[in-house]
Amino acid sequence: MKMESQLKKGLIILAGIAMLSINLVAKETMTYPKDKKSNQTLGFVKLENSLGISSSFEGNTIYINSGGRPLERVFGAAEDENNKFTEIKNNHVIINGGVLATNGYWEKDGVKTIRGGSVYGGAGQSSVVSGNMITIKGSSKIGGNVYGGYSHRGSAINNKIVIEGNSVSFGKESILFGGRGSRNVNVKDNKPAPIDVITGNTLDLKAKNVKVKDIKNFEKIIFEISNTARQNDKILILTNSEGVAPEKPEIVKISPKVTDISETEKEKILAEKNKPINLDISVVFQNKPSKNIRNLKVILINTENGLELDKLPENMEKTEKGYRYSVKFEKDAKNLYAVINVTLVRN
Repeated sequence: MKMESQLKKGLIILAGIAMLSINLVAKETMTYPKDKKSNQTLGFVKLENSLGISSSFEGNTIYINSGGRPLERVFGAAEDENNKFTEIKNNHVIINGGVLATNGYWEKDGVKTIRGGSVYGGAGQSSVVSGNMITIKGSSKIGGNVYGGYSHRGSAINNKIVIEGNSVSFGKESILFGGRGSRNVNVKDNKPAPIDVITGNTLDLKAKNVKVKDIKNFEKIIFEISNTARQNDKILILTNSEGVAPEKPEIVKISPKVTDISETEKEKILAEKNKPINLDISVVFQNKPSKNIRNLKVILINTENGLELDKLPENMEKTEKGYRYSVKFEKDAKNLYAVINVTLVRN
């Protein structure tokens, strides 16, 4: 996507006015529409109607509530020209009824291109972007992508995206990324960069009928089942016309600028970067079930054009306070199912 390709050019240089026109420190909180938005620039490209914190790399909280104009992009924390961070961590973006839409634009050489609607837990150039969380709930509308973390040449690891409530909606092209970096791998000091955009990234689904184009670069998916779940409820719906393969990372290639290593070494790097993800899929209950459940079959992942999974998740048996439950996983060409049984017990 063109927007992400611009991050390499001095990621997120804030334009004219500062984010809040004050000197921010660690663990800042921002609320929209209460607090003002600002314009941002990524390299030479102007980005309007965006919101974020650039002078604090850790512990920020941003609330995007209903009301106000739709935003173009939201950052839990991000570098600017005056603030470069080795790490960007533990920031939380909470979208509760907010709207991120294609109301902004990219401008280059006087040409405007509509873009829009993405959320970043944290974003950096070569930073380790980790431990960030994005929670999306209420009647939120997200027109673009969701990135637990983005690091162009660093790492985006141990980030989490949580979807709550059944009224959240996404755009037709929306993709959920646990982490993301440049898709053109460079080599610096004999190390491929970006380094890691998968390890520890988690998607936590507390809703049903979550419909997006695809999910990428997650090491763990948690399906939190409601006590009101019914037979054949769909949790995650993926519409990618090319089919879906959650065990495969977003494919990268070697940058054409890399000319000082052999083709054999390039092949080794690509094999490592594009190797399958050891995906951990689990099913839990949001609350203690109110009654015994027998053979409740829910559709964890529904795809419109094919589901590729090299292996089924391991069946589960767990004991929680007041109940025991088991999960048997099944799949067909387009779906991953969970067959759930619950027995209430006395502690």
